Amino acid sequence: MEVMRYDLSMDDCNVIVRADPAISDEIMDVIKYELERVPGQPGYLGAYNYLTIYYKTSPETIKCGRYFMKSLPYHDTVLTEAVEEWGIFRKEAELYRELFHKYERNANKVIKWAPDCLLARNQLLVMADLTSAGYRTIEFQNSLNKQHMELVFDRLAQMHACSLHFEITHLEGKSIEAKYGDKILFETTFTPTSSWFVAGLKGIQKVALERNHHSNDPLKKTIIENQLWTNLERIYTLAESTNEFRSVVVHRDLWVNNIMFKYDHAGALHTGPKDCVLVDFQLARYLPPAVDYLSALYLLTDHAHRTQHVQEYEAYYYGSLQRKLTLLGLNGAEILPWEEFQQTLQHYRLLALVWTGVLHGFVNFPKGLLDRLHHEDPHTYTRMSMENRDDFVMKYYDSDAFYRARFNDVVTELLEFLFDFR
Repeated sequence: MEVMRYDLSMDDCNVIVRADPAISDEIMDVIKYELERVPGQPGYLGAYNYLTIYYKTSPETIKCGRYFMKSLPYHDTVLTEAVEEWGIFRKEAELYRELFHKYERNANKVIKWAPDCLLARNQLLVMADLTSAGYRTIEFQNSLNKQHMELVFDRLAQMHACSLHFEITHLEGKSIEAKYGDKILFETTFTPTSSWFVAGLKGIQKVALERNHHSNDPLKKTIIENQLWTNLERIYTLAESTNEFRSVVVHRDLWVNNIMFKYDHAGALHTGPKDCVLVDFQLARYLPPAVDYLSALYLLTDHAHRTQHVQEYEAYYYGSLQRKLTLLGLNGAEILPWEEFQQTLQHYRLLALVWTGVLHGFVNFPKGLLDRLHHEDPHTYTRMSMENRDDFVMKYYDSDAFYRARFNDVVTELLEFLFDFR
C-alpha cells in the first residue's frame, strides 16, 4: 500500500499544501494524492517521486499542487538498512527542521540557495518541485561552463554567509558545531566503516596502479603501491571538525545531480544559466568553506577548465562571500581573512581530490546502468555498491570515454599532488 510504503498520510498532505507559499487559496480539504516515480537516476540513496495533491478551495473548485518527494529506498531492503544506519535521511530532515528555517530569509539580503522543504520526517522529505519552476539538472555527461560555475560558487557563498550570520547573531558565542554537531552534523560517509566509501577508495587505487600513466614508471608504481592507500585514508581525519579554521555548515555532496539550474529558455541545455539552487544536504558537516569550494571545483570541472579559471574562481567565491556578509551586516574580511581562506584551500585539497575520485568512480557509469542493475540484478548491485566495484570500474574505464576521462583526470591530479609526480 502506498501510504504504508512511503509513510505518507492525508494529514501530511494537508500540512504540505497549507505550508506551500505558492498556494494563496483558502484550502477547504485535501481530496487525494498521487505518486509518480521520477524517471532516470536523480539519486542513489532513496526512492524519488513527484507528489501531486488535489485539494478543494470551494465545494465546486478542485486544484492541485505538485511536489518532489524522497523517501527511504524501501524497494531495496539492504540499502534501506544501510541508509537508516548511516542516518542520512534523519540528518537532512533535522537540518531543515532545526537549522535552515532559522537562517536569514529576507529577499533583500539573501538569494535563494535551497528549495523550500514542506515536510521533513526522518524517513521522508517533501520539497517544492523545482522542475515546475523551470529548474533542471544538466544533461548526463555534460560539463559545466564558467557561467554555471560562478552561479554555483555564488550560491555556496550565500549558504556559507547565512551559516556565519546565524552563528554570530543567534548562538551567543557558541558554534553551530557545539549546538548541533552531534544531533545533525555527524559524519555519515567519510568513515572506514562505510563500505560504499571504502569501495570507492579501492577503485581509486585500482586505477592508479593499473591504468594511470604514472604507474608505467616502475619507481612511481612502487611509491603508489606503498604510499597511496595511507594517503587516501587521511581523508577520515580531514573530514573531522576543526578548531583551527573558521567553519560553516557545508554541503560537500556537490556532484551535478545535486545542483539545479534555471535557463532563459526551455528545451536543450543552454550556455547561459540565470539561476541555480543546491539540493540534497545528506552529507552536510561543519567545516571550513574551502571544503565546499574545492569539492565543487573538482567535482564539476576537468583539469583543463580548472587550470584556466582557478585563480578567477578563488577570487570570485571569496568576493561573493564578502558581499553577502556585508548585506547581512557583518565584516567578512574580519570573519574569514583572505589569507586563512588560501591556507584552507591547501589544507583541504586532498579531501576534495579523494572525494571526487570516489564519486566519479560511481556516478559516471553509462546512463541507466546502475538503475537497470538495481532492478534486474540487485545482488550484483549491492555487491558493487557496498563491497567492491573494481570490476565495474575497470570495465567502463576501458570502454566509456567520459568515464575514463573524468576518473583519470582526478587520479592523475591526486598522484601529482601527493607525490609531486611530473
